[in-house]
Amino acid sequence: MSSSLLGRIARIAALALWTALVAEVFVRLVAPQALMPRYVTGTPSGIRGNIPNATYAHVTPEVDVTYRINAQGMRDDRDYPLAKPPRTCRIALFGDSYTIGYELPLAATYAKRLEALLSRPDRPVEVLNFGVSGFGTAENLRAYESIGRRFHPDLVLMQWQVTDYDDNSRAGLYRLDGDHLVPGRAAYLPGVAVQDRLMRWRLYRLLADHSQFYNFAREQIGWRGKQLLALFSKRQAADAKDGGEVENGDYAISPAQIRLSAALLLHARDVVHSDGANFATFDIPNRNLTSSYTLLPASVQQQLPPISPLAGFRTAAAGGQHLFYSTGARHFTPAGAELMARAMAKRIEQDRLLASCSAAS
Repeated sequence: MSSSLLGRIARIAALALWTALVAEVFVRLVAPQALMPRYVTGTPSGIRGNIPNATYAHVTPEVDVTYRINAQGMRDDRDYPLAKPPRTCRIALFGDSYTIGYELPLAATYAKRLEALLSRPDRPVEVLNFGVSGFGTAENLRAYESIGRRFHPDLVLMQWQVTDYDDNSRAGLYRLDGDHLVPGRAAYLPGVAVQDRLMRWRLYRLLADHSQFYNFAREQIGWRGKQLLALFSKRQAADAKDGGEVENGDYAISPAQIRLSAALLLHARDVVHSDGANFATFDIPNRNLTSSYTLLPASVQQQLPPISPLAGFRTAAAGGQHLFYSTGARHFTPAGAELMARAMAKRIEQDRLLASCSAAS
């Protein structure tokens, strides 16, 4: 290689580095961004999972939170045996970044708060947190079938929120054949192969953990990619007999997405019941304090009435409490997570959803 070519390469590399440094300084001074790296990888079941034994941090103008993932891919400081300890009731929690507890210390997540609210000296309760950022109902169901059921939960709680309509159609893990839910693609691992290769490099991990410009660019590209995939999936599943899309907050939801999500929720319930466990959904309110669960067919809402903190949220918001962060990814504050946990605990006690394990203990 000639010295002139090497010189040109060196100048291009120096210019790229200088541009990146200027962009980083500009973003930090003019429009500070949250640092929210995503430590996910592929799993043998064909879906994403948290990187086992990972430790990382999220830093926003409002929070500085450290996450620890156990060897089993759950957000927790300890591992769990597959067999339940004697006299213990076990709850398996499935959901996305709300469930894993983005922007919350571990003790303030609704998983840990629920565990504290339900545990008694004569009946300890374990809440296993299987949340993974970006999951919808389809991935939650696959995670239960491949991992969660091995821990023999007495109760499965599955998150619902407005993004699930897009997430379920985009994942393509299940589809509707007429009125019947059938398996779709074997795997849904968006961007995982690239990230796995990048995560081997210390320089990339430093960028992901500390560069505001990189985090801004990644979030913008990722969000637009997800929107394009969702639009493509909607068009593929569209039925000429369907009406138009329904607006819910910032989302436009198609009738085909509603039908698919409804079928997935009922199928998830049936799978869990066939394993001898109880099942319930819990609804994450929209930030404008409305619900997206109401778009589902009335029959689904009757068969699977969600655990909802919405009444408590509206009361608390009227009293001036902040339930969602205003920066970063805008997840629950500790006050919001506490109301979610209390709504869960209330329904579990009212409907005696842990009665079987309580009697056995």
